[in-house]
Amino acid sequence: MELFNENSKLASVIHKDHSLLPVINRLGIKLGFGDKTIRNICEENKIDLNFFVETINVFHYEAYFPEKRLLDFPISMVIDYLIKTHQYYKDYLIPENDRLIELFLSASPDENTENELVRKFYARFKEEFVIHINFEEREMFPFILELNEVIENRAIRDQFTKKYPSFSIESFEKEHSNMDDKMDDLKNIIIKYLPPNYDQNRGNAFLTNLFLFEKDLKNHSRIEDHILMPKVKQLEKLLESYE
Repeated sequence: MELFNENSKLASVIHKDHSLLPVINRLGIKLGFGDKTIRNICEENKIDLNFFVETINVFHYEAYFPEKRLLDFPISMVIDYLIKTHQYYKDYLIPENDRLIELFLSASPDENTENELVRKFYARFKEEFVIHINFEEREMFPFILELNEVIENRAIRDQFTKKYPSFSIESFEKEHSNMDDKMDDLKNIIIKYLPPNYDQNRGNAFLTNLFLFEKDLKNHSRIEDHILMPKVKQLEKLLESYE
């Protein structure tokens, strides 16, 4: 599969893979950029060119994941992107799923066991997912950013260790549950167990949005698991060496 580079025209990128639109938005770009290249657009918007190119390629091509290059980016840049991704989930993808599942289930005139199963499983999935990303924003990301600040400024080390006396990234990893399995379960319930009289168009619309959500979530998890966590563990080792 073709990978994009700094000389690729962003309009052509979107024509080749329209699923990159929300990723490009999260990187700080809106439509209306004419025939400009990725380099031109990044320079105009003061966006890190290499981070932009690597991120869209990660989402464009599933087998592409340059861990060594991604590990070179500042941890604050990675977290900023992850927070914007969370915002996209909370502001758009989850509300859109809510809307589509209600359209889908309300189209069936008779309540049945299968519909109720889908409704309950989706509600449970959404609740756990929102708790998960809120935990990361409230607890995990601030811990990582403060740890990074300590490495850059040793003078505040004591202040940090008092605030987090027994915390390490391993403490957070226990909470960093993998939502992919729950997403698979939700999709399988819809695909395998719905009665034959469901509204096909509404069902397909809901399922299509779930597949979009799943693809985005898998790449989001890869960035957290293979970039963010290793970088934090490196910082923790540096902190230990200061003692």
